[in-house]
Parts: sequence; C-alpha cells; structure tokens
Amino acid sequence: MAIIMFLTLDILIGFIQQINAVGKGDFTIGSALFYTMLTIPNRVFDNFPVSSVVGVMIGLGALAASSELVVIQSAGISRFKIAWITIMALIIWLVPISLMGEFIVPPAKLMAESFRSTKINKNIGLGINSGVWIRDGNIIFNAVPIGGAYDAPNKNIVMNDVTVYELDDKLQVIKVSKAEKAVHKGENWELSNLEVTQFVESGVSTQLLEKQSWPSRIEPEILSIVHSRPKYLSIRDIIKYKNFQVDKENIPIKYDIALWSKFSYPLLVIATALTGLPFLFGLLRSGGFGQRLLIGVMLGIVLYLVNRTLINVGEVFHVHPMAVTFLPSAVILFLVLSYLRIQKKK
Repeated sequence: MAIIMFLTLDILIGFIQQINAVGKGDFTIGSALFYTMLTIPNRVFDNFPVSSVVGVMIGLGALAASSELVVIQSAGISRFKIAWITIMALIIWLVPISLMGEFIVPPAKLMAESFRSTKINKNIGLGINSGVWIRDGNIIFNAVPIGGAYDAPNKNIVMNDVTVYELDDKLQVIKVSKAEKAVHKGENWELSNLEVTQFVESGVSTQLLEKQSWPSRIEPEILSIVHSRPKYLSIRDIIKYKNFQVDKENIPIKYDIALWSKFSYPLLVIATALTGLPFLFGLLRSGGFGQRLLIGVMLGIVLYLVNRTLINVGEVFHVHPMAVTFLPSAVILFLVLSYLRIQKKK
C-alpha cells in the first residue's frame, strides 16, 4: 500500500516535469506518458526505502494503537525479536525488489532516456548533441546516441555520425576519422562513407573512403554503459566498465560509489524501516493513523535525503564509497537494535 501511494505521487510529479519538454523536437504528450511509464521500475526501486518505513509505521502502528504489541510482548516476544521478525518480512520484499533493480531497472531506464533523447534531439546537429564519448587507450570514440544503438544485444548494431580520434604517446591528435555510420560486427567496427584526416609534418591530408574496418575493444554494451548515469547501471554493468578501463586508478569515483550503493541497498532499506520502531513502542500507542503516517513519511524522506546527500558529497570530495553507503545505514541499524536491546533488559 505504501509503495502504491508513493509511486502514484511520484509518477504524477514525473509526468508533470516531462510536460515542460513537450514541443521540443518530436516530443509529444504521448511521448511524455510513455517515458514516464518506462521509469516506473526505477521509481519503485528508489521509493522502496521510504515505502518500507511507512509500511512498518502503518502495519505495526495499528497493533500499537490497539495495544496488541503490548499483548505480544506480554506473551514473551521481546521488542528485539519483533525487530527481527520485521527484518525477515522486509527480506521477503527485498528479494524481488533487488532482482528488479539489477535486471529490469537498468534496461528500462536506458530505454526511457534513449527514447526521450531521440524524440527531443531529432534534427539537432552534433554540435548541440555531443553524443557518447569513450576512450580506449589512444583511441577516442564519439557517436550520436540513437535509440537503435542501445537496444537488446545485437551483434550488428548501428551507430550514426561516428568520429574516431587517434592519439600519439603524447596525447596529440594524429588522425581523425569521421564516418556516416558504424556497424559493429564481432570484434570490429565497419565504418562507412568516412572522411579520414591525418596530421603529418608537412601539413594535413584528407582521404575519402567508402568502407574501413576498425578493430576495437569498444562494444555496444560499453557504449550503453557510458551513455547511462552510474546510479542507473546494474552491478554487472559497473563491473564490466571497470574491467574495460585499462587505467584503473583514473576510473571516476562515482562508479565505485554506485557499485557500493547497490551492495548496501538491502541494508539501507532495513535500517530505514526500523527507525520507526522506537516510536511504535511508546509515542504512538495512543496515536492515530494520520500521526503514524506523518512520522513514517518524515522519517523516510529525511533518511532518503541524507543518503542522497552523502553520496553526492562522496562524489565531489572523493570520500571512500563505504563511508557514504554502508557506514550510515550500519550506524542507524546498530543504534536502533541497541535501543531495543536496552529496552528488553528494562
């Protein structure tokens, strides 16, 4: 019930935000609706920590209001044990939500962003839409992001307006190849209708070629990963990107933080949900549904904002990923369980 409540509100707000883009390129009301629908899995995944604390406040709060929690404790079930029962119930929900975050959210979000970009940027030149950039050793690859370039893994996927920059050991540009399109076949890219410009000592030479085969480690999946924000990637995609990079030390820290955020997600959900338990055993015994709902929403939103703020701080100031992902949730969970254990001894 809590998930549906937050999801409905979030979808409405998201749709209203997309209305502002209607009229740009081929982006219509229908496009805004379709884009919003594609982002539903991501919204469920993002809202689940907040939904969990609201669900706990509403569910257990109903028992607290009717003194049923007191009866349960009188039967020998401690507050600490009630917390563990709550955790077990959360884990049942976490299994499908986590699987959705790994296998459904990334492709759905990527499809949504590619669809929106294609609709809005139609007929806009490369100067405005700079496309995807990725470096492989002394090669820099640039292509305009199109919806077809990021579909299901197709070995013969096509990219438009491709530019390949070749650098020397001093990172100076020595060759630029501009192709009308590039088709990925096996371990090679086949460039078509290309203009090759070479910078030599005597000047600049230009050559027009109909086709050219270019071997590269850059695969369509890597381009999809680079095109997405790290927080929308799956664990598998982040690890694949890290393995692709030759210079491990220069990988942006946002990829490490995104990876640790995925691993710490279950802990974040559990810690967020249990923050409401201390209220349930005291302040809310005589409170109504509205009071429980309000406190649950406030707790969830505050903890969600704190989590997002810490992640942003980590990216800006290069804080260790564990310090901004695992540690805050672990501290909150430790404090809540410690409080319940102390109350158990009283």
